Amino acid sequence: MKSLLALVVLTVAGLIAALLFRLGSFKDVVITEGDRGPYKLVFKEHVGAYHKIMPTLEEVEKWAKENGESCKLSFGEFMDDPDKVDEDRLRSIAGCVVDKTWDFVLPAGFGFREYPSRFYVIAEFDGAPSIGPFKVYPKVKDYIAAHAYKMSGPVIEMYEIISDQKVRTTYLFPVEKK
Repeated sequence: MKSLLALVVLTVAGLIAALLFRLGSFKDVVITEGDRGPYKLVFKEHVGAYHKIMPTLEEVEKWAKENGESCKLSFGEFMDDPDKVDEDRLRSIAGCVVDKTWDFVLPAGFGFREYPSRFYVIAEFDGAPSIGPFKVYPKVKDYIAAHAYKMSGPVIEMYEIISDQKVRTTYLFPVEKK
C-alpha cells in the first residue's frame, strides 16, 4: 500500500515538474531598458479577462495575413490593472505589428494606431505568455521601484513565435523617472 501511494505521489510530482518545465517556469527573465518603436499596429478591442484575449488576437492575425501582412509580431496592450478593475471590465487591444499604414477601411471593430518611439523597461521571456503575470510582472515591478521609475501607460506584450515549441514574449513597460 505504501509503495502504491509513493508511486502516485512521485507520478503527480513528475507531471507537475514536467508542466512547469514546459511552460518555462525555470527560464530567466531578462530585464533591460531603452527606446523601442515606432510601431504600426492593427488591432481589435477586447473587454473581459485578459486570459481570454486569444480569439481576438487570432481574428486580427488571420485578417492581417489574408491582407498581405506577415504578422511576425503579434501583441496585446493591457490598459487596466487587474488588481483594481473587475475582470469583466478589463480593457485591452490585441493584434499585429504591421509594415504599412492602413489608411483604408478596416473591418468593423478593427483599428489602426501608430505608436512613436519611447522609453520602456523591457523584459524578455521565452516561457509561455500565460505565466508572465506570475513570473515576469513581479520582477519588473521590483526593477521599476528599485530604479525610481513610475509607470506612464499601459503594458504592451509582443509575441514572436520562434518555433513550434518556443514563443518569445517581449514586455514593454512605459516608464518615466519619478
